[in-house]
Amino acid sequence: MAATPLAVIAAGSDSDMPHLETLKKELAKFKIDSEIRICSAHKQPGRLESVIAEYSKSDRPIMLVGCAGGTDALSGTASYLAKFPVVSCPPDKELNKTCLTNPPGSSNAFIMKPANIGKFAAQLFARHSKDIAAALGASIAEKIIKLEQADAKLTEKSGEGTPSTGPTPGDVAADAQPLVVIAAGSDSDMPHLESLKKELAKFKIDSEIRICSAHKQPARLQAVIAEYNKSTRPVMMVGCAGGTDALSGTASYLATFPVVSCPPDKELNNTCLTNPPGSSNAFIMKPANVGKFAAQVFARQSKDVDAALDAAIAEKITKLEQADEQLTKKARTA
Repeated sequence: MAATPLAVIAAGSDSDMPHLETLKKELAKFKIDSEIRICSAHKQPGRLESVIAEYSKSDRPIMLVGCAGGTDALSGTASYLAKFPVVSCPPDKELNKTCLTNPPGSSNAFIMKPANIGKFAAQLFARHSKDIAAALGASIAEKIIKLEQADAKLTEKSGEGTPSTGPTPGDVAADAQPLVVIAAGSDSDMPHLESLKKELAKFKIDSEIRICSAHKQPARLQAVIAEYNKSTRPVMMVGCAGGTDALSGTASYLATFPVVSCPPDKELNNTCLTNPPGSSNAFIMKPANVGKFAAQVFARQSKDVDAALDAAIAEKITKLEQADEQLTKKARTA
């Protein structure tokens, strides 16, 4: 029997309990189990490391939601050490950009609205649970049905043909290799797309680049999403469109798999961070962190990806320990 997915809501303080309870409610809408943990990265760094190690050994599919204000050191620390994906959803009412510019290795994604955390988690776990998949399909269909009914009322046309259920994810074969779809609105951003492909390859993850503009080819984009919804491979999409990034917003509404936005803009682009509920794409600024986040998503489904992730986590820690050892030797012999 497949292990039931779990979302861990991790906070640096219980003073943010209303935000944590909201996240728990949004996850429950998609039939996702969750538990709240309190461990501050600043005040309890050792405890945070042990909590991450505990969940990294779990046989359940895990996603951690980091809920810390200010610099959000919790999400940055957790995402460096974790064997599962970490998504930051700070309790701050205003947009907090500090965790968006993490160095390579601290690979937490960012989602501003708790409602979109629930849906993103459902997209992550849909291929692990039929109940979650069904709740996700219903959620996707619900708003579309309301929009078509509203349009039919205004135009005095029948709403016949409107689907009563949303898309369902394809059944993943036991030996299926993970796939990341790098979707862009234009081939003018090819250097950025190729950089993402190289970062994914470091973790032994297959990827393919697709060009489909949300503004110029909306029907084609919808068809591409439907194609990957039926895939028998575990899928994640990286949306790479500048400006408003309508591509990621549209894709994440319709997809049964997780969508992460990594725009080609050199400066931080805030527009895709404030999507309405339902457009659930997460945001990661650096291609290197997209690669690691994808490895954390797929580590359970591929031994090669898992081994590459272990090596990446250990590499920098080993270098830091060696550097510290050299410095202390110099200081003691001086």
